[in-house]
Amino acid sequence: MSQLVSNMNIVKSLCLRETSLADGALCNFVGSSLEYLDISETVVSMVSLAPVIRRNSNLSCLKTAGCRNLLFEQGEVQSTSGNKYGRFLQEITSTCYLEDVEMGWAFCPVRVDDLIPSFSKVRRMTVGLGTTLPENILHALPEICPFLESLVLRFQVISDRVVRNLLESSTNLQVLCLHYCLGNLTSFSFQTMAPALRILRLQWVTPWITNDDLTILTQNCNLVELLLSGCKLLDTSSQEIISSGWPNLACLQLEECGQITLDGVDSILDCKALEEVLLRHTGRGIGRTIITDAIRELPLLRKLALDLCDASEGGYDTPNVPEGKMMRSVRMSRCKKSAAAARSCFGEASSSSSNRKPVQHRETIVLEWSSRQLTTTVVEERL
Repeated sequence: MSQLVSNMNIVKSLCLRETSLADGALCNFVGSSLEYLDISETVVSMVSLAPVIRRNSNLSCLKTAGCRNLLFEQGEVQSTSGNKYGRFLQEITSTCYLEDVEMGWAFCPVRVDDLIPSFSKVRRMTVGLGTTLPENILHALPEICPFLESLVLRFQVISDRVVRNLLESSTNLQVLCLHYCLGNLTSFSFQTMAPALRILRLQWVTPWITNDDLTILTQNCNLVELLLSGCKLLDTSSQEIISSGWPNLACLQLEECGQITLDGVDSILDCKALEEVLLRHTGRGIGRTIITDAIRELPLLRKLALDLCDASEGGYDTPNVPEGKMMRSVRMSRCKKSAAAARSCFGEASSSSSNRKPVQHRETIVLEWSSRQLTTTVVEERL
């Protein structure tokens, strides 16, 4: 790795995500032309990262999610060259004007002024495990990042005040993703117009969503991608609300969402622009011919993911050759055999159903079509 990095002196884009990159190797990088740097899920620290940031003043994209060692330095750290460097936040705010950031560990702003003006050009922001942004920072994001187009929050503490302000004040916001976030979020968050919003992903953060809430969402935003997980109160009527409210959906993913498919998937097949569909634990009413029906009714469909728990007749028929030209893969998951899995698969409620974790999957059957043949693979995990 050290030898490889040492020979990349004039690169503008460098992605070493999930590699064995460590301080020793990154210290060998002496380039000063970087615009994009992704070192997520590596073990580098400020000893090696700080000099890179300082030399590359044109850096516009920095991704450091999962870099726990960035957190360990207290006060100033000393590099191998003998120079003193500050903490992570101090270095990025004093050197860079970033446009795309993905951060967790060591990204701990306390005051709004900590991020102004260095984050004033940020358009895409992802904040995840390793930090908890205080509410004053989250609420001020439209002010800190006036051009914000995409926001992904994982494992953060959020509130109606934060989400509603984002939708009302971030006029350029097109993507909002909330994954495994905590806080007292209610339907009030989404009772406001968000005409620019195109992608909404709510993963295990909104168990209270009802059909009325879905209807309000369809009136307030024009989505092309919707992901909902853990929305236990939805039922078969939700399909019609989704298909009529967002007829131009290109991607629909529903997981652990009540009984949406208890009576089949007819309304979902009315969304003719769909390119990707995922249905998992949404009601045991999907017929055997779902794959053939989807290929026939959805001319743009490329990916389909199903769960055998939702099959009304125990399984799905597989066509040897897809009738459509776009279909590339079908994934069918099978759950581990346990009492908890059975209750979830067949829609039986329990006292803690709203807080239950996703069911573990035993294996996934993957069907992939090339221009010549169908390939079937069984993977011993959920895909």
